[in-house]
Order: sequence, then structure tokens, then C-alpha cells
Amino acid sequence: MVAGGGVPPAIPFHEILVVMTRSARALGRALLAVVLGVVAVAPTMAQDTPYVPDEATFGRNRDNYSLNFCVDPRDPAWQVDQQIGEAIAGALLIQAQVTVIKDPSTQSDLDEMYRHLLADCDIYFGFKLLADDYPDWLTITRPYYDVGYVMVAKDPAYKQLSDIPRDRPLGPTVGTTADFRLVQYLDSLPDDQRWPRYPMGDDRMALQSLADGETAAALVWAPSLAALAKTNPAFSELHVISSAPLPDATIPVGAVLLSKNTFLRSSVDQAIQSLVADGTIEKIITTNHFAAKLPQ
Repeated sequence: MVAGGGVPPAIPFHEILVVMTRSARALGRALLAVVLGVVAVAPTMAQDTPYVPDEATFGRNRDNYSLNFCVDPRDPAWQVDQQIGEAIAGALLIQAQVTVIKDPSTQSDLDEMYRHLLADCDIYFGFKLLADDYPDWLTITRPYYDVGYVMVAKDPAYKQLSDIPRDRPLGPTVGTTADFRLVQYLDSLPDDQRWPRYPMGDDRMALQSLADGETAAALVWAPSLAALAKTNPAFSELHVISSAPLPDATIPVGAVLLSKNTFLRSSVDQAIQSLVADGTIEKIITTNHFAAKLPQ
């Protein structure tokens, strides 16, 4: 039973891989998380390379003059990641070849991700960099920005978590790093000092519940808040409050690629380091009014 009672709804797309890994489900249906992009350590994830029946039909998908990369529009930060990918290609003095994943579903298994890395791109941008939570056949780049979760309120009187009356519910997006930390914090409090917890299926649901007055605060992925506020006027009226004493839930974000592509990973890492140093990535973040920081 989760804190606050009830059965948790579907886990949001950007946290699926981590939660499925930590719950030790079979790798064949472990679900990936695009940053969109995270807590106790569970049994080690199975390390077998996914089975793709027609793998032999895939040729080498890249040449020496282009950086073929994937981004996923289900990730609210995908356009920022695409601009960073294009900047990385420029730093490497090669062309950028972008594949925008066209998949209407909210979930995608690792077999499908492996297929994308075989057929469509050499590197996939927009992933939370959690080294212990990826299988051996994947490797990760260095981070190109850090971003995290925010606690959001509607009532202007609420400036921090402690301002919220203890009988008013909190609405975190279920299964996220921030949600796990909230559960741990609530469990550490005496029963009469705990806020009710109403887990939400995704960030949109969490913000809508807050806007409708069903909850006193939402706990959501910062890029989702920024993206959804552009399309829903009610969300633009919400404001970020301090979540202290909850631990900071900032997460480094970068890209994943097949482990065998060691030279590509080294080249991309050097390009990221250069673009951070010369201010290019900071300019992309600032121009897009993106709630991220340079990697620490």
C-alpha cells in the first residue's frame, strides 16, 4: 500500500525504466524513461541484450560525416535536447541527422529502444543518467544539464511545504524520485503529522488536480510544468514553493548509446565538455527559458 492509501495509477513515461528496474521485473518488458529523465536499490537488472528477430537486416546506420541521434516528443524537453544534439554535431564538425521518434504510446520497452539504436540512430538524447539502472548493453554520456522536480501550489499563502495544513493532500506524480523521497519523509513522521498523499498518474493529472483544488500541492518534473503551463492557462497561475525538508531531486540528463560505441561516446563526452565550457549549452538553456542548470 502506498502512503496516502489506494492503488497507484500508471507510472509516468519519464520514470518507467527506473521504477521497473528497481521492482526487478523481467527485462523483456522493462520500460524506458526519456527524461523525460528517479530510493532503494533493488536486485540487479538482467543484462541480456534484447532479442530483435530481424537484427541481421540492419546495416550500419551512420557514416563518418553525420551524428544520427534520436529524440522523443513525449519528453517535454525534447526540443532543447535536439538543439543540444545539433550543437554537439557542430562541435564534432559533422552533420546532425535527427530522428524524432513517432510512437503514440506512453510506454516503450527496451527491445524497441534497442531497435531504434540499431536502425534509426547511434545515440538517444534526453535520459536521466543513472549508471546503476541501465543494462550492460547500454552506456551513458556525461550530463549536459541538471534538472529536477518542483513542488507547486495554487494558494498564494503557501510559500513552503510547512505552510500547508496537515489535513490537505499532496499530489505527487507516482513512481518518480521525488515521490519516493516524499513517501520516505511521510513515513518518518508521526501519524498525526502526515499530509495525505494522493498519487497521480502523470504530471498533467497532478497539475489539473491542483488547479481544481483537489490537492494543496503537486510534485512534478520541472520541464513538464513549463511545457504544460504554455498550453493550459490554469497551470500558468500555479507557483513553485520550497519543498524543504525533502531532499533535492535534481537529476543529471544526457544521452544513451550502445556500449560497443566507445569511440562515439568519448567524442560526444568531449564535445559536451567543450560546449559547457564555452557557454553554448547555457545559451540554449537560457534562450528556451528552460528550468535547468549546467551539470555539476
